[in-house]
Amino acid sequence: MKNIVEELSRRGHAITVITNSASPTVADNSTTASYRFEILQVPHSKEQFNEMMDEILRYWTYDMPNDNIIQAVLKMKPLMETSMEFNMATARTLFSNTDLLERLKTEQYDVILSDPLTIGFEYLAEQLDIPFVLSLRFSFAHTMERLCGQVPSPHSYVPAPGLSYTDQMDFTQRLKNTLFYLSQDIVFHLVAKMTLDVFYSELREYSHWLNIRVMLEALVDRNHSVTVFICSASPSVDYTKKERFSFKVFHVDFSKEEMHAVTEDFVEYWMYEAQNASMLEVGLKIWEIMGKTTQMQLDMCDSMLRNQELLDTLRQSKFDVLLADPMMPCSDLMAETLGLPYIISLRFTFGFTLERFCGQMPAPPSYVPTPPLSYTAQMTYSERVKSFLMLILQSFMFKLHSFMNLDSYYSEIYGKPTSLCEMIGKADIWLIRTYWDFEYPRPFLPNFKFVGGLHCKPAKPLPTDIEEFVQSSGDDGIVVFSLGSMIKNLTKERGNTIATALGQIPQKVLWRYSGEKPDTIAPNTRLYDWIPQNDLLGHTKTKAFITHGGTNGLYEAIYHGIPMVGIPLFADQPDNMMHMKSKGAAVMMDFNKLQSKDLVEGLNAVINDPSYKENMMKLSRIHHDQPMRPLDTAVFWIEFVMRNKGAKHLRVQAHNLTWYQYYCLDVAAFLLSVVGLILVLLIKTCCFCIRKCCGKGKPREKTD
Repeated sequence: MKNIVEELSRRGHAITVITNSASPTVADNSTTASYRFEILQVPHSKEQFNEMMDEILRYWTYDMPNDNIIQAVLKMKPLMETSMEFNMATARTLFSNTDLLERLKTEQYDVILSDPLTIGFEYLAEQLDIPFVLSLRFSFAHTMERLCGQVPSPHSYVPAPGLSYTDQMDFTQRLKNTLFYLSQDIVFHLVAKMTLDVFYSELREYSHWLNIRVMLEALVDRNHSVTVFICSASPSVDYTKKERFSFKVFHVDFSKEEMHAVTEDFVEYWMYEAQNASMLEVGLKIWEIMGKTTQMQLDMCDSMLRNQELLDTLRQSKFDVLLADPMMPCSDLMAETLGLPYIISLRFTFGFTLERFCGQMPAPPSYVPTPPLSYTAQMTYSERVKSFLMLILQSFMFKLHSFMNLDSYYSEIYGKPTSLCEMIGKADIWLIRTYWDFEYPRPFLPNFKFVGGLHCKPAKPLPTDIEEFVQSSGDDGIVVFSLGSMIKNLTKERGNTIATALGQIPQKVLWRYSGEKPDTIAPNTRLYDWIPQNDLLGHTKTKAFITHGGTNGLYEAIYHGIPMVGIPLFADQPDNMMHMKSKGAAVMMDFNKLQSKDLVEGLNAVINDPSYKENMMKLSRIHHDQPMRPLDTAVFWIEFVMRNKGAKHLRVQAHNLTWYQYYCLDVAAFLLSVVGLILVLLIKTCCFCIRKCCGKGKPREKTD
């Protein structure tokens, strides 16, 4: 690496070397070198790094030759974990240094040259929008070259690095070579899945945090002081990164990996199994996943609400409002404990349970389909039956879960009998992340405010390489394809099915996908770890958007007027896509039953049938025709609550009624009693009159 850098410097290139303070090989020779150094101050020392390397070399030299593959993997695992911790510490230091990142952007570098032993620089290249070059000897079993670089390495005649074989292997050696390749692939995928994928997910953002973040940045623009309260195991928020707002981190006893694994379990089930399961089986699986998350949630609540020192610090800060996503547990209890107004940001909950039971929002099952069922407002009789049964099932599960796991905890923390819904029901404003361009007409309450598409904005110019690929499409245009930030990989069969279909259309395709490259990928399709989705959807050459149906991507498509092909995977996505299909702006595919011809037909329909574009442009006009931008609406209501110390005047009286008062059962009982009493009196009176009348007409018998 040094030879390359010095040769580039000799040729007149300006070079900056980014290294860390614990590097044993790179010193800050800025006084003598012809290139500049940026030293990242990391928490570990050179001595600690050297000690780790010595342990690896000692094992490699003296013990590994006598160990089998399994023993070697088990003994190397803790050493590799330490190495990974050091690597991630360096990357976190880099991406938390906002001043350095801004300086790197303004200095307009042409390329990043990196050794893959240092992670994170590929992401830096993406952030700076510049090319990325790797300098590499090899990785064990060529895992990085094969799985990331797509370099072929046939086991039959390419010996795996780590084994001292030639390319002329006998049968036994080829067998060992194949087994070594397989073992290294397993190790690589385990390290990537359990450590690095989670780490890179931290650098990117889940959709819930993205929506909250947009609002926070708008509040900072209006000179508000904002603090983000976050747990140490957050899989989506990098609290070590310097931001315009501050972070208050509380420690929990589980890791990011454990928290991420629960989400992965849910996603995997919904993508590959839920579609073939019955309504009862889906409900039971959701119950099982809820059980796994409950303990994590209660641990988070304990870390917040039983930490008196932390609570005192928050009280002294004198906040004006608490804004939260219900995915963050006990935020309602925190608002009550601190005596703050409470605002919720929400798309929806299954069965509208939170909205109905806690927010008192009406949801008549006769014309409001029950999530997660993907029905329209115009349901058939059988659909209304299923929707009603789903409503009952979701209501029962929610009530049972609250009663068994949360209500007693809430009462203990609050100091007197209460419940989850009583606390959440105190929310002053509910910011609902949809709008009437998307929603079916249905009743809502005064404190439910629509802010769908608050993150949308005009498109910016594309990076040079992407713009060149887009322009190469000619009059046919491009198709943008993304399954969201949470889907990193597909099965090989699904990937090949989709890639085959994309190769059959004349448009160029930009596919956001970081999994294994499909075998059937065509020349018109390019894979990207990340794409500027909003900017691509706003490009004049974009003809269609293939999407999983996440709310954020859906609203970007509405904002720019791009018809969609929906491949919903889990959660709210089937419901989202059914909304768009019913409005004539999208076609919808079943992920597990999808064939190449189905995707080709769907794409040809939305691209060539003008009705899809016309319907989407109609929705886009409705979206833009609002008194205020959705983000301005959200900020207005947050500031309204701050100015007025709440918005209790918008909360309906239903919050203070018992269930029998809400349904007027006491009134019905009284009226029935009155009617019953009148009927009894009427019957008694009639009987009395009849007896009197009949008695007068009867002759008396004479007696002696």
